[in-house]
Amino acid sequence: MKEEDEMNEEMKVSDYIIKFLENINVRYVYGFIGGSITHLFDSLSKSQKIKFIHCYHEQAAAFGASASAKLSGNLSVVFVTSGPGATNLITGIADAYFDSSPVLFITGQVNTYDFKYDLKVRQKGFQETDIVKILKPITKYSVLVDDSKNVESELKKAVSIALNGRKGPVLLDLPMDIQRQMIKVSSSSSFTIDTQKIECLLDDKILNDILKLISSSKSPIILAGGGCSNSDSKNELLKFAEKLNIPVVVSLMGKDAFPHDHKLFSGFIGAYGNRYGNILLAKSDLLIVLGSRLDSRQIGNEITPFLNKKIIRIDIDKDEIESSKLKYHMKLICDVNQFLKSMNLILEREKAVLPKNEEYILNIKKLKERFDPISEMRRAHEEDWHYRVMKGISDNLADDDIVCVDVGQNQMLAAQVLSIRKNQRFINSGGMAPMGYALPAAIALSIETKKRVIVITGDGGMQINIQELNNVAFYKLPIIIFVFNNKSLGMIKQFQKLYFNSNYFATDEKSGYNSCNFTGIAKAYGIGAIQIHQNENAILEVSRILQKPKMPLLVEFVMNYQSYVYPKLEYNKPIDEIDPSLDDEEKNFLKGMSLENPENKERTLNSSELNRRR
Repeated sequence: MKEEDEMNEEMKVSDYIIKFLENINVRYVYGFIGGSITHLFDSLSKSQKIKFIHCYHEQAAAFGASASAKLSGNLSVVFVTSGPGATNLITGIADAYFDSSPVLFITGQVNTYDFKYDLKVRQKGFQETDIVKILKPITKYSVLVDDSKNVESELKKAVSIALNGRKGPVLLDLPMDIQRQMIKVSSSSSFTIDTQKIECLLDDKILNDILKLISSSKSPIILAGGGCSNSDSKNELLKFAEKLNIPVVVSLMGKDAFPHDHKLFSGFIGAYGNRYGNILLAKSDLLIVLGSRLDSRQIGNEITPFLNKKIIRIDIDKDEIESSKLKYHMKLICDVNQFLKSMNLILEREKAVLPKNEEYILNIKKLKERFDPISEMRRAHEEDWHYRVMKGISDNLADDDIVCVDVGQNQMLAAQVLSIRKNQRFINSGGMAPMGYALPAAIALSIETKKRVIVITGDGGMQINIQELNNVAFYKLPIIIFVFNNKSLGMIKQFQKLYFNSNYFATDEKSGYNSCNFTGIAKAYGIGAIQIHQNENAILEVSRILQKPKMPLLVEFVMNYQSYVYPKLEYNKPIDEIDPSLDDEEKNFLKGMSLENPENKERTLNSSELNRRR
């Protein structure tokens, strides 16, 4: 009888949800309390395993949870109330959706007897909003749970969907009366979820085909995208690249997928990518794409450089592969981590030996040195102080620092300049790209990892979620916030210069936009803050701050000039023809440099030997 009672335990719905989350190792919940979610918060208050992080805007809660999920690949959780609480999540949910972050959002809702359902009225209950319909396009799964009998199955289903396949956000909309109802929990399986993996069958034929393509290539290159970081495949990617001696370029979302101090690292690519990375991408004859979308921000709208090259694409999302305008020589619907592990195991088993490609790699090194980021500003005849400051930050990062980057000029500046080493992380928002992302993201990652977090932001982005400084001060977090204050919305201002005849409207202090005294605001919250003005001692000051930090700290770089980021790809130009244009001497330098592998014959022989062994 006792065993039967245990197998049919009666629990309040909100208590069951918290116990379920505890059982699947959720340790933090982000959110903001409100009337229709109070039952769930009451149950959360009794948990000894889950810590609640109170954010001061629901958007910040969503950004923090999404950043946590990006970093770890594990489930993050957010609780907010109905109506405005739920709608304030939208931008953060979109960020999680586009960047493949597994986050469970639970929103409170009015009692079921106050919900309008099919009534032709705008609203029946107070703060009633049909958040499920609003969010369906930007969630993997979104449902109103209006029957307590379905709570267990819907919760397990939502979490399983979030974590399986291409990861992403899910939402459960939970009416107040459902939260407080009692349900019978049938067994211990009520607190577990099913995990499913998309199987990628790498048989000998597929391996042989891949090796043949690599062995016959004169200029192969690997493009590592967000799928590499998200699938925890960085170590496998390093083994794979070293084994085959293939250079690696990264997308914005794959910025930390490969160590930048490695000889095979060949740059960040894209519309604001490093020139050398874009050149190598365009000139390659074989492109191995690992978890990257190949959208126009990565390869441009003029795709001529990609029409004649052979492309192997690995992606977990079939729809992404099928919707591309490019043709692939090979395409595998597969988790990147699984693919790389399988390839590395087979390469090790076969003892395949490939050449060192020393001349090829040496030429890439020369290319990187010739077109380093700071030289691009001089080539454009623009002030480069902000580039030199960012280089100073990069040179003084600790080995396990996490860098959270906002959106705007500062994001592209950081992506071009920061040299991310093996155990460092670079977290940003790629698909949705909302300003105000970096600070809430940094708070979540600092709390969860206990590591130092560096925030890179601009004066525009910093103002959007500036209220979250309250948490930085409250938790005394080891966070350093670098604000590049050019007193403008620099990215759009640069766009206005190029395409709107320098009609600067709504982007600077003369046309409606205004910056503020960030150091004064930080001090008001109880956070240390300093200003650094444009001078040659700034780099030394940055070094001192990062070497012996007193944290938390806000550092405001006061820029008394219009800043730009270069290189930049203009519309309808191929990816390797970026601005500023090269002079004749630089063009001749490129013409005289062989970006092909002169040891191609040896590669072919090795592949043939491998074939004979089969």
